This record gives sequence, structure tokens and C-alpha cells, in this order.
Amino acid sequence: MRPSIIMAMADYVKQQSEECLQKDKKVRRQTRVTRRQMTPDEIDPEILALGCHIVRRCSKQQRVHVPAMRSGEWGHLLRALEMKRAWN
Repeated sequence: MRPSIIMAMADYVKQQSEECLQKDKKVRRQTRVTRRQMTPDEIDPEILALGCHIVRRCSKQQRVHVPAMRSGEWGHLLRALEMKRAWN
């Protein structure tokens, strides 16, 4: 029986773990990959400038357009926003 879309997530997870235990399978858990902190020197200057621009626009309560980025650039932008928030 496939779960319906309305089924609560907690019930679904519990059901899946019980099925794994009945079939003598190991319950798969998602592991978090921890990475080292980036220094401000490692962040691309263009991404850092975009982070500053986003912070300025948000402080004025204006809309911000964030262009499409690769995952590495997205990580740099998030780190730049963290640093900018810590400095203010």
C-alpha cells in the first residue's frame, strides 16, 4: 500500500522504520557533511559585493533579485551574508 499525500510525515517515517525492522534491513539515515569555515579572503569579491547589496536592500525593505548560481557560489553568498550580519 502506497501512502497517501495527506499521511503525516512522522507516521510515514515510523512506518518505514518498522518495515525495515521486519525485513531485517538497516534503517538508512542521512548524514550531514561538515566542512571547514571559509575565511573572508576565500570569498569571490563579486559574491561579497552581492551580499552587501542584498543586506542594503533588505535594510530598506526593498525587493532583491538573486541571480541563478551554482552551489559553490550559493555557499559563498550565504557565508558573505553571515559575515555581513555579524559585522553589523
